Amino acid sequence: MSVETWLSALNGYQTLGPQATRVVRFLAREPQLAAYASAREIAERAAVNTSTVVRTAQQFGYDGWPALRHDLRSHYVASMASGDAANRFSAPETESAVTRMLRQDAVNLRTLATPDTTEAIRAVAAAIGSSRRILVLGTGIAAAPAGLLSHLGAIMGQDIRLSSGAATVQAAQVAQLGEDDCLVAINVWRLPRTLRALAELAKERGAKVCVLTDLHASTLSAVADHVVVAPIEGVRSAPSLTAMVAVVQAVIAALAATPDAVKAVGRVEQVWLRLDLLDDED
Repeated sequence: MSVETWLSALNGYQTLGPQATRVVRFLAREPQLAAYASAREIAERAAVNTSTVVRTAQQFGYDGWPALRHDLRSHYVASMASGDAANRFSAPETESAVTRMLRQDAVNLRTLATPDTTEAIRAVAAAIGSSRRILVLGTGIAAAPAGLLSHLGAIMGQDIRLSSGAATVQAAQVAQLGEDDCLVAINVWRLPRTLRALAELAKERGAKVCVLTDLHASTLSAVADHVVVAPIEGVRSAPSLTAMVAVVQAVIAALAATPDAVKAVGRVEQVWLRLDLLDDED
């Protein structure tokens, strides 16, 4: 039984109000995400308040969102194991899926084009540019934008490093940060406990903390000096990194093009040529 079918069979489904219906539609559309999200995260993505999520669960006879989430997770995992969930992704219209993905990415990028987001990106770039050392944390799919930020930043002469090792290695690296340093934590979709703990540790050490996330309600915001929110909505329950990568590119673009930065880029190019690393021949 699919999650959508299960939800529609629950007592109270037929009498849901408009706001609760929005919550249920999101649960049915994104069961993989909903099965592990907090009530606050569900509320943000469904464009309702947190109390609406709780009341929706109670209307179904549950004590609250955690109880409904528990059953939703069980049905989602069972539907994946039985193959029922695969039916949602079996549409033969490949071109239609491609078109929907490109349109969704275009919407995600337009969402970034606001004065608040632009100012937040500039603030992150300023924090990076004024820091002695920068450590970038990003695991799972967040490792892609994290790697891009550290690579491009290093080319521009920043002492910026990607921390992608085991939690013990990351903790050791964060422990070395101080008041002149900066931690950039990139979180996409679900929040690893380690990332939250490391961000808190960096804050305790006096480092500036910048957070790139997909949720205004992210608990990382509590310890962040600067927060940039980028949407990750995709199709077929797969998050899209297009907007998050665009944020990274914008941060790099906002770094001051000082004479030292220009020289740094030149030095990197010289090293590449000296080591004959690239095949630039016709």
